[in-house]
Amino acid sequence: MRRGLVHVKKVLELQKERKKIAPKKERNNKIMTHNLKRIFNQEAISFFELENRSFVVDADNKNFYNLFCKYWARDVSFENDHNGELEKGLFVYGKPGSGKTTSFKIIQNVSVKYGIKKLWAPLISAEEVVSKYNLDRYKDYIIGNYSKGNFIFDDLGSEKEANNTYIFGKEDIFQTILERRYNAFIENNTKTYITSNLSINEIQKRYGERVSDRIIRMCNILQLDGDSRRL
Repeated sequence: MRRGLVHVKKVLELQKERKKIAPKKERNNKIMTHNLKRIFNQEAISFFELENRSFVVDADNKNFYNLFCKYWARDVSFENDHNGELEKGLFVYGKPGSGKTTSFKIIQNVSVKYGIKKLWAPLISAEEVVSKYNLDRYKDYIIGNYSKGNFIFDDLGSEKEANNTYIFGKEDIFQTILERRYNAFIENNTKTYITSNLSINEIQKRYGERVSDRIIRMCNILQLDGDSRRL
């Protein structure tokens, strides 16, 4: 009985994580690209000001932000003009500090502030997923939780291998998670969003060809150019 209560508590905790600060009411189901670009720019300026930095759109990131906003606005030109697929998620890669994670956090802020639920997905670092897996006795539930539902996995490829002393020691749990998420994408159109310092070729070296192929099939690949903007 005690084990069953612990399991229920764990499930409730993971469900709460998915809903954390998500918009409670949908006030605006549709948003045009030009409006989203304007709002994104406003929120980006505010976001960067909190860190005593300036938000700058330049030759390195202009194309990325154009595609990024078109994607979230569900703009058909994302498909017609840029060969993207709106039914897929996003794999955003680039150098450390180029603004990958920040871009998703700004979209989260827009989602909450303007009540646009379709822009919302919980964000968690790949390293934090591994840490939760290492600390939790019910490891299958951790794998299962992050294998379903829309999620943003931040900094994929930076995480260490997980520890699974109950089975065989070290394992790269994102091989399993991404495989399962691909199945969820095929069956339920589940969206996967990823930021990484690694290119797809480097992802293949880390996780294998099967995983890199799954990412390509379920995500649009966007590169964010430029050096670190943290300075």
